[in-house]
Amino acid sequence: MKKFTAALTTSLVVCTATLVAAPAAHAGDGDSRSRTETLQEGGRIYALYEHMSARFHPKDVTLEIHAKNDPEVLASIRLTGTETCPDTGDCYESTFRSEPVTLPAMGAYVIDVVARDGQPNEIVQRSTGFLNYGLNPKLTLTSSHPWISYDNPTGKVTGSLVAEDPNTHEVKPFAGVGMYYRARETRKEGWVWTNERGRFTTSGYFGEYSTDVTYEYMFDQQYETLSVPFRKQELKFTVDTPAGTVTAPYGSDIPVSGKLTRIADDGTEKPLAAEVRITEGTSGTGKTVVSGENGTFATGYTVKRSGPVSVQPSARSWFTAPSPHSFTLATPPRTSKLSDVKATVSKYRKVTFTGKLGVTQGTYPAGTKAQVSIDYRPEGGTWSSTGTFDAAYGASFTASSPKKADSGAQWRLRLVNASVNSESFKLGRKDTQVWDDGVTPEGVRKGTKVTAKGGLMQKSGSTWRPYGGQKIRVWFKAATAGSTWKELGSTRTLSNGTFSKKFTAQQDGTWQMRYTDTVSSHYADYGREDYVDVR
Repeated sequence: MKKFTAALTTSLVVCTATLVAAPAAHAGDGDSRSRTETLQEGGRIYALYEHMSARFHPKDVTLEIHAKNDPEVLASIRLTGTETCPDTGDCYESTFRSEPVTLPAMGAYVIDVVARDGQPNEIVQRSTGFLNYGLNPKLTLTSSHPWISYDNPTGKVTGSLVAEDPNTHEVKPFAGVGMYYRARETRKEGWVWTNERGRFTTSGYFGEYSTDVTYEYMFDQQYETLSVPFRKQELKFTVDTPAGTVTAPYGSDIPVSGKLTRIADDGTEKPLAAEVRITEGTSGTGKTVVSGENGTFATGYTVKRSGPVSVQPSARSWFTAPSPHSFTLATPPRTSKLSDVKATVSKYRKVTFTGKLGVTQGTYPAGTKAQVSIDYRPEGGTWSSTGTFDAAYGASFTASSPKKADSGAQWRLRLVNASVNSESFKLGRKDTQVWDDGVTPEGVRKGTKVTAKGGLMQKSGSTWRPYGGQKIRVWFKAATAGSTWKELGSTRTLSNGTFSKKFTAQQDGTWQMRYTDTVSSHYADYGREDYVDVR
């Protein structure tokens, strides 16, 4: 007659204990709690009691039944069959059925175990289980989607529970009752409760390494399962280039491009953003590129050695694995060449290189590129990269360094993966400085004359000297919102490097002196920004 399972009963006791707190009085002193559940038999409903105490006899037990959130006792029932248990024995783990239960309405009710009711040595065990008051329950399950897939990684199982009302014999939604469920494959389990319409929902998220999943739902004597299969989508993979045997210079980046698509659940072909791995032979070394939202990918693969190269999507269990694309690299000749390389530095310290990338002999696939570094070496220092750019074989290039030039460092180009360097260039101009500059007086009335003045110096070696005969431009930006810089006029420096020029103050704003009309041997310079208040 015992119907309890270890997993189900343990979960039941834990779950019910969280709903109705047991009082501290009449503690068990280490005695195990008795357990109760529902028994439906012959069109009647009973409570099934498992005796788990050595402190009292089953014949002394009364089961008190009340609503989950209301302590008022709706029914007090006795156990039957307790005469089979001798007075001298404790009948530990024996199971007994109660008298038939009659309650006012369908639903889930809490069962308390009371031993020796009303006596001084009374013992009460609260919330030992639920009585599900409803006849012939029927449980149905449906899935939100017929399978688990990349398009549907989140699955929902919905269900409904109906039962016959023991009082009216009408079939109604069985509301407010709990059932245990589990999905062994995902190691998910728990309790779910029906709403006022007798419905419930459980959700689960599945990863790409999931398998077919079977949900199990248990309610009293009801046991229903729902299987949801794991379905892989077909992955389509095409590589446009390269193919066959590829000959290219050592250190060059040959183009590798293609597209990833998948056959979605609705049968349409859709692009896929995913990793694509390019590896050399069986070594596993190589590089990874990610296709875009349109499914396409394009990258360069650096030629370092001969042998087979494989291109394939990284393993993803959401999809079938397509055959990899492969090509073979011929022994790479060291034939890369930088030619017609020229370097300049602007008055604003910008270093720019022009030139052409090619080979001394041999061929290369269309679109082959190389990564080029713009290197810098200060006087007495070592070479370091200031940044890189991609240059196409057979084409001219123009590239600038993000690093500003100083007065006399060495610069060069270097093929990053091929150890090919251009000649070096000593680039630099003389430093200049606008100094002791400003506009006076600081606070004036509108229409008053103000003087823009200062000095200009140039650096010779480690010494600063006056720089005469140079044009200084005076710029102004009004304080009003949206204003931009405007040139108001210009002046020239005297032999001692100083300059000055008068202007009529019209409005509040910021003034600045600029030396920008340089010769090829000098850098430009801006003075400080000076705000003048015009009253």
